Amino acid sequence: MVEKYIDDINTLRSILHSDDHIQIRPSGDFNQISLRLDCDIYISFLHDSLSSLIISNVHNLHLSKQTSNKNSLTNKQWIDIRDYFNKFIQQSNSNTSIYLIVRSMQEYMREISGEKQKTSEYNSISTVLISKPDASTLIKRFRSADLIFNRIIHDTTIDRSQVLIGYEDRFTGIHEIKFHEFKKVHESEYGIPMHRIRYYKINGSIVWDRINKIDILTGSEIHDETTTDIEQEENLVEGMYRYDQSIHRWTLCPQVSLTSDDLTIPSASNMFIPERCQFLTWNILFDYYQSEFIYTNQRYEEILKTLKSFLPDVICLQEVTMKFLNLLLDELWLKENNYYIIIMGNILNSDQKQSYGQLMLMKNFRPRAFSICPLPISDDRKSQRKTSIKEYIIARFALNSEVTIDLVNFHLHSNHTYNSNEKRCQSLEYFFKTLNTQNYMLMGDFNFGDFDIKEQNLLQTYQHQIHDLWRDIYDLDENPGYTFDPSRNICSRITSDFPLSLRLDRYLLHRLHNLSYSIEHLNIVGLETIVIDSIDNKHINQSDHYALQLIINFRVRSISHCSALSFMPPMNIWPSIQSFREKYDPLFHQWPPHINLLWPFFDFNDAEDDEENILLPLRLLLAQYKSFDIKINEIDSLENAHITYMKLNENSTEYVKQLYENIKQIFPENLFDKENNYHPCMTIGLFDSTKKQNQVKSLLTLAEPIQFPVRYIHLLRQTSNDDRTRFHIAYQIPFDSVLQPIGLDSYSNISFELQEFFNKTGLYEARKSYEQKQEKLNRLSNCFREIFNKNTLNYFTHEFFPYGSFRLGLDGEDLDTVLILCEQNSSNTKTNLDDIISQLRYDSFALNNHIINLITKYFNNEITDCRNIQAIHPIISILFHDQTRVELFVEIREKSISNEQIQDGTFLLSNFHQPVHGVHDIERLIVYARFPPIFQHLLSFIRTWAQNVGLYGQVYGYLGGYSWAILCAYICHNYLSSNDSYFLLEEFFNLVEKFFSTYSHFNWSLESVRLCSKLNYSRQTSVDSRGSMRILCPSPPYINTSPSTINSTRQLIIQGFQNAQKILEKNLKYEERLKEILELSNNFPDKTIKSILQLKLSVKTLNELNQWTGYMKSRLGRFLNECQDECNLFVQTQNNLETRNDNLERFYSIGFQLDEQILSRHRKFYNSLNQFSEQFIICPFRTDTMKISYKLMSILDWNNEHMKK
Repeated sequence: MVEKYIDDINTLRSILHSDDHIQIRPSGDFNQISLRLDCDIYISFLHDSLSSLIISNVHNLHLSKQTSNKNSLTNKQWIDIRDYFNKFIQQSNSNTSIYLIVRSMQEYMREISGEKQKTSEYNSISTVLISKPDASTLIKRFRSADLIFNRIIHDTTIDRSQVLIGYEDRFTGIHEIKFHEFKKVHESEYGIPMHRIRYYKINGSIVWDRINKIDILTGSEIHDETTTDIEQEENLVEGMYRYDQSIHRWTLCPQVSLTSDDLTIPSASNMFIPERCQFLTWNILFDYYQSEFIYTNQRYEEILKTLKSFLPDVICLQEVTMKFLNLLLDELWLKENNYYIIIMGNILNSDQKQSYGQLMLMKNFRPRAFSICPLPISDDRKSQRKTSIKEYIIARFALNSEVTIDLVNFHLHSNHTYNSNEKRCQSLEYFFKTLNTQNYMLMGDFNFGDFDIKEQNLLQTYQHQIHDLWRDIYDLDENPGYTFDPSRNICSRITSDFPLSLRLDRYLLHRLHNLSYSIEHLNIVGLETIVIDSIDNKHINQSDHYALQLIINFRVRSISHCSALSFMPPMNIWPSIQSFREKYDPLFHQWPPHINLLWPFFDFNDAEDDEENILLPLRLLLAQYKSFDIKINEIDSLENAHITYMKLNENSTEYVKQLYENIKQIFPENLFDKENNYHPCMTIGLFDSTKKQNQVKSLLTLAEPIQFPVRYIHLLRQTSNDDRTRFHIAYQIPFDSVLQPIGLDSYSNISFELQEFFNKTGLYEARKSYEQKQEKLNRLSNCFREIFNKNTLNYFTHEFFPYGSFRLGLDGEDLDTVLILCEQNSSNTKTNLDDIISQLRYDSFALNNHIINLITKYFNNEITDCRNIQAIHPIISILFHDQTRVELFVEIREKSISNEQIQDGTFLLSNFHQPVHGVHDIERLIVYARFPPIFQHLLSFIRTWAQNVGLYGQVYGYLGGYSWAILCAYICHNYLSSNDSYFLLEEFFNLVEKFFSTYSHFNWSLESVRLCSKLNYSRQTSVDSRGSMRILCPSPPYINTSPSTINSTRQLIIQGFQNAQKILEKNLKYEERLKEILELSNNFPDKTIKSILQLKLSVKTLNELNQWTGYMKSRLGRFLNECQDECNLFVQTQNNLETRNDNLERFYSIGFQLDEQILSRHRKFYNSLNQFSEQFIICPFRTDTMKISYKLMSILDWNNEHMKK
């Protein structure tokens, strides 16, 4: 395979202008290869140097342009080249060679430079339009046998008992059969294909003959064979219809347009959309083009059967013709299920040739208002005024007495339309801007895919407002959601100009704060093919599009007096407050001491995604605030309201008011009292009269001022609507970007007994270690502020965040950080640093090296080691003299948001729809865990146990820190009860017991651990399939955080859960059982292990040692997977490297259940081992002093060797 790689490189050299135009440099696990084309355009990618240069073997394949004064390309030419490259990659398959891509790009660029590319898109469109068949030929064509068959079925003037069908048997000739005995091929095993029908007879006379082209039944005019009532068809007009069972007719319903809809008028009972609602959208394909190949009659029949099988609550159809409408209106299931149907006038316009339009059907409910409107677009070829080319249906439904949702069925312009990209963008932006104060969902045929640049840029601009529901739950790399797929769909193969699979059909949802939703099911349906001829194996799909089925649960989020957003003092402050409240506050037993921010607040009992839509934005806001102290110096009264309260001092009042104003920006206005100004205070007395209030006024004084820290905002909730029910803490939302470290918080609500246990067992981080990390974080932050500021940059701004263990307030080996450089528009001249960043933006290796130089210069002699660790995600590793290690991830963000938002400095953190690497994942965990201090304690305990027993470390095939954190957050979210008292040792024990019992019995082979309630669809995707344990990230696209686990390590992890569970079942004190779990040790090698593969790594310097061991870890996962998948071996891995006599040597061991003699003769194992060892031979940064060796030994020899060390 290495030889093939070298051949491919030499072939590429042969087609480039110079050998210098191909650059290969080491990039961690890969080689970074850059191919220079004309005009300073580069094709770059990562490759492992072991396989051929084809698309499936490269990573991060992209096109870039180096800024240069010599660059002769215009901006439009560059955009055309980039778009051509993107489309070429989309249309390529996994075996397409890099050589072919380069040649194609060279040819296209020669056309661009020679100005040969004129108006090919418009010309190709013209060609397509010219080739359309004339409509008159379609109307006068001879009727097929299936059309006549349908006519006989539905024509009430024909006595079907007098009808005979003559059909041709290929062996025995012509046979006649009675009409009611005739079976089609899909109705019976012995059914007769329709093309074998030769003639029809009625009362003994031939009325239709295929051979002689006789059609007495319909003559020269096409009638709609399945019309129930011809007179009714002629009377149909644009509007909404309902089938009246009493008169057996479709009747026109009264209409209220959206512009006339008075929302103050209550909705009727039949105007409410179901809370659990099933949608189906489908472009059913008209039959105006290629009609002889797409068998429309059979397709329509099958489409109706598919619709009947689902009976959706809402059906949105596109490309509907009068022919299909007549079939649909005659369907019994449509009438019996009380469907309302909105018919677009384009369908009925028989005077307009080849007309079609949309339908919207609702089962057993109707809209309170609807309109059929033109899509507003401007046509540059004619004028800038808006013209109506296409129309859409918009219908409004009630969700409850106050909340509505608008549903829109539309069909955007196809690529056969002039300037189609611009028209689609105009239409979408019209909806995004004009409906932004409404709940609405757009559905239908959007006619663009995920690689149409203009449309995707528009969606990205509005992505924090518009939810693409397919993207909500699926990773497009794993499940692209192609609804138009020529590779599988016969119809789309016939109708498409290019064999390109696309996600054309979508659901886009915009919702306000008053609406919550969860996706129960979202899937592509209508995949079944229709048998046209079973003997010739001829099939056709139901349409060139697949249908998109959605089952969604809508929940109206109400505002309730049972819920409040409040500050609460720590429990050790309570006595000085409760002494007053117990005497004078009649709500003493209902409310804990608190200062309300918002009351009433959202009712969390009514929603399923509160964490995502309410608490996460709140947490991201609070992360930008430092925790603060509240000071109370006096008690005051509102005599007219008979209220006595503890008054905040001036500074505390102003700070809380400022926070209140910022919270108002993320929640709707109806939460806030517009009539009264907000005055924060803590109520301690409520009186019936001024007289009673004055009687005790002299007793209401403070002996001394009260001061307490505010580290959290608390969500308080009553568990029932009974006013006497006590408010409990349901969520704690912390301030600060970094959680307060456990063990250093003297105001924690963790009981003294539990804190003592953590101190004795060493689970709290030492203050010195934490302070060293905090100091490095502050120093780096100051460093970046000095390097990247308004004086040094005009085109970029920067943000710097911590993530990982440090952000969670836990003791971790490293301080994980991320530096974001954000591109912005500027009219100023580029600075030198702007130019450097712009040039290096597509070369992460060089960019990191530049930042390393800046950091090293800034810190001078304070750093022991600062180096670039290159892999898929490049990281800068910094080791300070005090042995504090900082890992820094650097990312450049392109222009996608306004300058004002970037300059605000808080947008990156607040915009969780564009998550920052590592940061937003941690923020979601903090919210889902509900009680951060308890979550921190549980995670510290579990993580220490996992490290002790050798089950920690993703690179070794076990679970990494993030996976363990998700498991703990899941337990906290589901099993922590609302509380407002100290968290006791007994409660912690119960939580630990829940952890081990839950995961000991979890069905790891079939189920996934997931926090997000929206991820509740029934069809599992391949995103779940990577790794033997599936612990899904709570952030879209919900990737598996444990992809390196294999069956062997999964079995060992489950065994570890079970061992801990047995200890918890012992009859010992809580503290003793918890301590015994922590005292469990690493059982490597397991008693079943019979042989050991031992690796020895040796180097000359510590820097080489770090590089060499890191490289080994990066290659280990593939080897372990091959041992399982290719060799069927049980594997146990060490979760650490051993240091023996020489500090520059490391040993690593892997255990196997086979005897070493048998394993040494295992051919597949040795093939895998040889491939593993070859990786070290070709390591791009290896020196002569970096060595590796291995030996296979028996367990006895390995144990003896360990005893000697």
